[in-house]
Amino acid sequence: MSLKCLIVGAGQSGLVLAHALLSAGADVTVASGRSTQDLRKGRAQITQLTLPHGLAVESAHNLSLWTGVAPTFDQVSLAVVPDAASRVGFTGSLPNIGLAVDPRVKLSDWLEFFEDRGGKVIIHGLTVTDLEFFTRMFDLVLLAVGDGELGQILDADHSRAAGRERVVTQAYVTDLPAPENAVGVYSCLAGEVYVVPTLTAQGPVHSVMLIARPGSMLDCANLGVRVNRPDEVWAHMINQVRRAHLPVHRQMVDAKLLDASSVLIKRVHPIVRQPVYTFDHGGSLLGVGDTIMTVPPQCGQGWEASVRSAQVYADRILAHAETGRPFDAAVLKAIFTAYMDHSGAHIDVFEQYVDRFWTGQLSEAEQGLFQRACADQAVADDYVAGFADPEQLVRMLHPAQT
Repeated sequence: MSLKCLIVGAGQSGLVLAHALLSAGADVTVASGRSTQDLRKGRAQITQLTLPHGLAVESAHNLSLWTGVAPTFDQVSLAVVPDAASRVGFTGSLPNIGLAVDPRVKLSDWLEFFEDRGGKVIIHGLTVTDLEFFTRMFDLVLLAVGDGELGQILDADHSRAAGRERVVTQAYVTDLPAPENAVGVYSCLAGEVYVVPTLTAQGPVHSVMLIARPGSMLDCANLGVRVNRPDEVWAHMINQVRRAHLPVHRQMVDAKLLDASSVLIKRVHPIVRQPVYTFDHGGSLLGVGDTIMTVPPQCGQGWEASVRSAQVYADRILAHAETGRPFDAAVLKAIFTAYMDHSGAHIDVFEQYVDRFWTGQLSEAEQGLFQRACADQAVADDYVAGFADPEQLVRMLHPAQT
């Protein structure tokens, strides 16, 4: 195939897209500001769930490298805790297995595998001037830098809601007495706590994530704690979860930090950007994944959105390459629109549903679905299947609109 492509950034969406295009015969170069050794030795990144659909896409591109090694989960347990005296929830089954791998391991392995397969890798930070130059050298330039500074070249898109800020405090821990085959989700007014069986470089552990509304009980950053004091971070996490009356604090007391680099505190400022930027000379580039649209962490959909975005982009790019016509701004915009029509809009609705849950803005139908899931196992399973496939959940929440 005569397609010369540059992908700037080596995150989830960028690397899935790179492997998909490489498999189709394209000439693909990935530019990253960090080497695989930098990634492996760096601090923890936000834990991401690879849900069944995402895992199937990864497997289709021979990227499921941890089968039989990573702990898998096939259930999600949801507990909603309004106050100390009440708790409701349910456990439902996923339509297939999912898993989580420490991004430091996953992205490093994928980048090395990409190079082993014949892909080109440049380890160098790029500037806007570099991007302009590369749009003349390559048939297609894709910007997959996540919340990196280079993404600011893309204008803000004020026509779509960006979601609300969250503060993520996370730790990888051992000896947590929690189910190995289930993701635990605890939700309260202050935010959400995720407990996820995860594979790290040291082996299987649990990731405990506090996803807080800023200034709330679960906001550890508000306490002034720093990641260079990991034991202090973990102690604050336990204490704040206890104060929020979430029952998982009892298991957290028995757990131990994996190592000194296993904690993270990060403010997530959701962004929505225009997908295409055109330089003065006429060359254009296309943003990918969370470079143009942040998926709020409380939804657990970030990895899934990245994979879906990469797959739709790959399909559209390859189809257009067959025409022999250039990738102008209109073509690039159409590629993004295809993703939104395919999956992006449903993930948006899912995020809004989670955000409205604690603000009293759920419709009667939305409230009724949750109540039925608490009382009926079949509905609970359908609800959790919708967590893995937001389009299905949207159909359940708004049957008259689908």
